[in-house]
Amino acid sequence: MQHQTKRRLVIGAQGITLGALVIGAVGFIGADKTVALTVDGKTQDVQTFGGDVDAVLRAAHVSVDAQDEVSPSLDSRVSDGAVVRVRLARDVSLSVDGTERTVTTTASTVGELADQLGLEDGSQLSEAKDMQLASATELSVRTPKTVRLNVAGKQRSVTTTALDVDALLREEGVRPDKDDRVSPARNTVVTDGLAVEFTSVRKKTETVRDTLEFNTTEVKDPTLAKGKTKTKIEGKDGQRVRTYAVTLENGEQVSRKKTGDEVASKPVTKIVLVGTKEDEPKEGTDSSSKTSGGTKAAGPGSGVWYQLAKCESGGNWGINTGNGYYGGLQFTASTWRAQGGTAYAPLPSQATPAQQIVIASKLQKKAGWGQWPACTSKLGLR
Repeated sequence: MQHQTKRRLVIGAQGITLGALVIGAVGFIGADKTVALTVDGKTQDVQTFGGDVDAVLRAAHVSVDAQDEVSPSLDSRVSDGAVVRVRLARDVSLSVDGTERTVTTTASTVGELADQLGLEDGSQLSEAKDMQLASATELSVRTPKTVRLNVAGKQRSVTTTALDVDALLREEGVRPDKDDRVSPARNTVVTDGLAVEFTSVRKKTETVRDTLEFNTTEVKDPTLAKGKTKTKIEGKDGQRVRTYAVTLENGEQVSRKKTGDEVASKPVTKIVLVGTKEDEPKEGTDSSSKTSGGTKAAGPGSGVWYQLAKCESGGNWGINTGNGYYGGLQFTASTWRAQGGTAYAPLPSQATPAQQIVIASKLQKKAGWGQWPACTSKLGLR
């Protein structure tokens, strides 16, 4: 009886121990949980017996520091099926309007970083907004600026993300050459409110061609019938060429300097022969009936002066053709005055043949037959 009682006690103790082991195993199994862990957009399932987020990260061998972003927080409790998100901080090389700096960010894309930095709408990014960020990422940003632009006298306000003045002008379709002026200098960094002026400068050579009109000279021809004319040499206009260096600014001329002036071709004088040959008088006619200005046109019928007058004027003592020579012996008005002819008449053609011969004789004695070179030679007088 005593032996049976002892056995019951052993069995009871064994039952208590087995029950404890079963309860412990159930508790251990109940502490194991699966958590969805997303690190920088990549998700994995993590099994852990830990009760908080920090345990989940340790189980996944993910180290974080104060700059990383963990959601929920490290000390938050987790249960089976929980979701934990981690964004690891990284350094990004950033150039904003030419100024270099390094930023630490938990943004995963370029677009998120732009939002974190609070960049203005219209900012120009060197990479697409959906590009994933990495520690080696280099990003440049150009923020919009309002600039006062004066192009060739036309002013307007423009918004630009250009880094410098040269880029701004190219953006606006302006291509300065070596003569154009740009203020301020083309490598000036664009800032908000900057005033930029472009002056178009054009240099050109201008050529002006002037016509040099030809002159006409009449020459008496005793072999050509009186009243007849004949062109001996055709006249031809010449040309004068002048060149100028011209400078235009914004289309307006600001300077003009002569650089050349020459006669490219000289004019050719037109020579017209004017007939002075008188028709032979018909038998029975009186040649002295021809008059001009109230003076008998014909002079003596014979003698040296008659022959000379016939050669010079066709024997017409009252001739005045408007060529500067007057009367039968073709005096100029100045010679007539110099020899005292105005005592008879204002012009030789208005004096009588005898009066003209008086003045001619006076002139011949002073200066010789050379006063009538062609005809006296022809008549053998010299």
